[in-house]
Amino acid sequence: MLKGDLRKQAIVDTAETLFFEKGYAGATIQDFLDRLNCSKGSFYHHYESKLQVLTELCRQKAEKGFAAFQAQVYDDNLDRLNGLIYYAMPFRDGEEGTLSLLLPLIGLSDGRVVLDAMLDAQKKLFFPEMEKLLEFLRARGDFHYTKALLPELLWDSYTAVYMRLMEEAAFIRQGGGTGGVTLILEAERFLWERLLDAPFASMELIRADEVLRVIGHAVNRLKYQETPEAQ
Repeated sequence: MLKGDLRKQAIVDTAETLFFEKGYAGATIQDFLDRLNCSKGSFYHHYESKLQVLTELCRQKAEKGFAAFQAQVYDDNLDRLNGLIYYAMPFRDGEEGTLSLLLPLIGLSDGRVVLDAMLDAQKKLFFPEMEKLLEFLRARGDFHYTKALLPELLWDSYTAVYMRLMEEAAFIRQGGGTGGVTLILEAERFLWERLLDAPFASMELIRADEVLRVIGHAVNRLKYQETPEAQ
């Protein structure tokens, strides 16, 4: 890796630590400069803003999720399809840090930029594989859909659920109830199974208890950031 690429990656790696310690809003460019022992010119040579750094960090997290999906061994292609959606979601165990970065941005213009960039990265990585799996399962007789646009519509549905879960996590962070998560996931499973004419309970996607556990850990991380003693 070239020296410039190393510096660029060091900025992203530092961002993950700084944003965890201080939150996205609390971390400043000067914090980056102090932590990296670099000049302002060096930082801005690679990134225009900390928003651009966070966007790159989230893009890399999407890549890591796809790599984790590919590394798994699945019983069959239906199991692999469920795994694909599972590893695309930033609500699985181990993604508490990612979620704690994104939650404070929900409803803000910066947050929409970051979420859109992450979803775009996910689609480029996961969607072609999803299309192949759907076609294989249809050819084998597991699914019975006929519309060519159905994979695109299913991905749009995934995107909508992703955003609804983000909003639900933000609601929980504000002290709201947790029942909405189960309802959202049940509706999504029902939608996939009906559109694909798939067997009942064949689409697991991701379990509500795991989603709620990860949201809880992310919320607790944010509470720690907001505690004066943690600063």
